[in-house]
Amino acid sequence: MGSLVLLTNGITPMPITIKHLDGPLAGQEQKFDDSYKSIVFGRDPEACQVVYPPDYDVVGKQHFELKYSKAGDYAVGLFGKRYVEIDGLPADVDTPVASGGVLRLGRKDGPSFKVEIAKPHVAGLKDTGDQDDVLTPAQRERALRRKLVYAGGAIAAAFVGVIYYNHWRNSQLDRQLTALTDAASERAAKEFSQAELDRLKGAVYLVAQKEDDDYRPVATAWAFAPDKLATNAHVAKAIAAGSPGEFVLFAPGGGKPIQLKKEVTWHPGYQTFKDYKPTVGKAEWGNFKPLDLISQYDVGILYVDPATPLPTDPKTGQPVTLQLASKEELEQLKPGEPVASNGFPTEGVAGADIASETPSEMHFGHISALTDVFMCRADPSHQLLIQHSVPVAGGASGSPLIDGTGNVIGLVTGGNTTTLKAGETERIPSAALINFAARADLLDALRGGAAEQQLAGEETYWETAAKHFASYFDSAAEAFVALAKERYKVGDAETTEIGKGTLGAAGGKRAAFVEAPYFLDGETKPGWVAEPGFVYGFIAYAKSGVPIGIKIKEKGSSEYLRDKQDPRETSERELAPTAWVTVTKPTQLEVGLWSYTDQPADYVLYVYRWKAPDPTEAASAVPSQSP
Repeated sequence: MGSLVLLTNGITPMPITIKHLDGPLAGQEQKFDDSYKSIVFGRDPEACQVVYPPDYDVVGKQHFELKYSKAGDYAVGLFGKRYVEIDGLPADVDTPVASGGVLRLGRKDGPSFKVEIAKPHVAGLKDTGDQDDVLTPAQRERALRRKLVYAGGAIAAAFVGVIYYNHWRNSQLDRQLTALTDAASERAAKEFSQAELDRLKGAVYLVAQKEDDDYRPVATAWAFAPDKLATNAHVAKAIAAGSPGEFVLFAPGGGKPIQLKKEVTWHPGYQTFKDYKPTVGKAEWGNFKPLDLISQYDVGILYVDPATPLPTDPKTGQPVTLQLASKEELEQLKPGEPVASNGFPTEGVAGADIASETPSEMHFGHISALTDVFMCRADPSHQLLIQHSVPVAGGASGSPLIDGTGNVIGLVTGGNTTTLKAGETERIPSAALINFAARADLLDALRGGAAEQQLAGEETYWETAAKHFASYFDSAAEAFVALAKERYKVGDAETTEIGKGTLGAAGGKRAAFVEAPYFLDGETKPGWVAEPGFVYGFIAYAKSGVPIGIKIKEKGSSEYLRDKQDPRETSERELAPTAWVTVTKPTQLEVGLWSYTDQPADYVLYVYRWKAPDPTEAASAVPSQSP
């Protein structure tokens, strides 16, 4: 409890009175004088001046503080993501607290209290007159945006620079987004029945991560079976990597956390395509630039712990679930068709700290394009990426996307954003409203045990589609040949494929060291054995995008070889690793490919042979340590 201390320097102390209105401290009053520069509210009796019961977890251990200034004012000091409300509005950092203000903690029905602040009085001096309101940081930013609009682009650029111009621009984008969303919602109201929307709303759950005594909103999941939910692969992987009980669900109607099994599954194409993406791109001015693609095949499945089953619908006695659109319906989708989604977008959204207590958000839009995983035109069977105009933000990942029949056609995976870096990185949704969803037949294959088979067909499609783009390996091979000519002053090369295959039989949960040996001994490849007077270059193509390395040694020896003009002891793991060898006597070589991975690493290995211009300049092979 606080106490009132009398000072003797002519200044009347300024007491602040905390009158608890509801919650476990209701009816109590506490007074503090201005010797308390900080009044901390929470459950930790060692650190707090206003102490709530230890088991009252609506309030954090150290929830927030009231900070006192020399001017006799109090302001809010926030601790992390703890929720504090002043007169019905979420408080910002350094929000001033006026006498008579009512504060509430934790959530909308959390404990509240009223503050009464007496004015300080100094003998012989008049009390300070009324002052204009002091702006909080958020209010200053909003005021700055308005000034930038009034001042115009040129003045803004001259005085506040590009960062503040971006803030002004995004305020315009916010208005465009609002207008577009309102128009889409009006249209959707005519396309979706209330029963379909009610079912959509009743099937979604918040995925949250436990942090100390609180839960942090992470993503969205939705039930397609009484004990199974769909979400994104990246969410499922995070749960698999977490501790038991670290991730939970919150039902549409709130309530206690629903426990998840540690067991999860996700589409094998998620990681495989992520590895493959860097191998295709565009060649610009002699440089290779990978395609700017989003993650694909981003679908996963979560399993509910039977000890905490999903809530049931009173009408049916079963959890509310959503149905997937059929393969035929998915392949008949067209741009312009209305769609709806429901989930828990929380990034940059007010009230995100109490997402477990808030309802899900319903949004509407339309299909804007249907493409393959390279975001290109394709036949309907390969249009696995749905581009749409439903607004999304962090936390909406995994949300269901339904068509006018109420069936799920996709899972929300992400969207286009603008990234600002002004103190803290901030992602702002793009006014283009081009957002993304993985088509629902990916989930259908995963739940039916056919995802691996589906991926095999997709990988064949990748090879065909990749012909429209530049290959990382082609660019690397050109650079490899150019380096040989510069380093060794050689002409054209003879080349042959030594071998191809896959390192690692199948993907797994844990990475492991894998390798495959090949021989340049005159027998495996007749006519190919290392001879003096030649430069031998080795290059491998990591076709699946899993980095691999090359190491070379004399056959039957444990010592690795390198050319003295190549400063590396061994190649690093790369998408196109290289190695160089010159010898002073006929030498049989063992060429080893290796990697450390949990994914299958497809490769092709080549050797180049150049005639050295002068044998006396050829560098000898020297032993080095193995990697």
